[in-house]
Amino acid sequence: MSKKLMIMEKAIELFSKNGVESTSIQDITNACGISKGAFYLSFKSKDDLLVEITDYFIKKFIAVQNEILDDSIPVNEKLPKFFYYNFRLLEEHYSFISMCMRENFQPMNNEVIQKIKEFNTVHNEALLTIIHQTYGEKVEHFKYDLLLVVRGLLISYTEFITTHPRKYNFEQLANSLAEKVNIIAEHSTLHFVTEKLWNTKSASSFSEMVSKEHILYLLRQLEGQYKKTPLIDESIHLLMEELMKEKPRLAILSGLASNLQKNEDFSMVVFLVRQYVSDLQSVS
Repeated sequence: MSKKLMIMEKAIELFSKNGVESTSIQDITNACGISKGAFYLSFKSKDDLLVEITDYFIKKFIAVQNEILDDSIPVNEKLPKFFYYNFRLLEEHYSFISMCMRENFQPMNNEVIQKIKEFNTVHNEALLTIIHQTYGEKVEHFKYDLLLVVRGLLISYTEFITTHPRKYNFEQLANSLAEKVNIIAEHSTLHFVTEKLWNTKSASSFSEMVSKEHILYLLRQLEGQYKKTPLIDESIHLLMEELMKEKPRLAILSGLASNLQKNEDFSMVVFLVRQYVSDLQSVS
């Protein structure tokens, strides 16, 4: 385990137990058995640490979404799987997530806030894809209402679980929630959120994320970190070279994204590359 990851895991443990505001850098270094100087070699500040922890969790959630989107399982199993894996992640990081919900923790760091906004945007787009894969054109006119239903169920049941800690059967819960969404999808006749209303806020930011410039920006941040893993290192460079071409080859982009998929550090890049490819295919 790298020193940076060790510091992050100890910090998560302390934040879960004592809260973010009540945990100092000194508390973290004491728990790690390192000096403050060693801490500052990995993180510029406590705020910088919070940014990295936020990124750590976001990558895990997006990696799960990527797996579900690419899975060849029957379409009627995708939504239950989405619920199931999200609750499994909650179980794995229960103490930290429950602390955030219990204390209504509101990050003041602008970079953390921006990362959360970007995650919510990607999370919504992934859910819209799962909804389309599951129900097809018949829910096209109320897909945004359905998206909010899925998100609402996920958030409210997460809150319930964090305030009623015990061992849960997440497979049963996932099937139960998917059944509720199915009933709405099959029998709903009215809708509220139109595409125009939805896009007044969210579309522009997502289109900016699904751009060559933004994907290249994310790749440059990871460049040089995987010299000991030749497949990943070469895939990064080839992906950057392909994206810088006037007309990137879509099959090459998809193949290189597949090389990076199993590494959670690239979960956001993989999602955006595949969305970029999908967008170009839809207009060609």
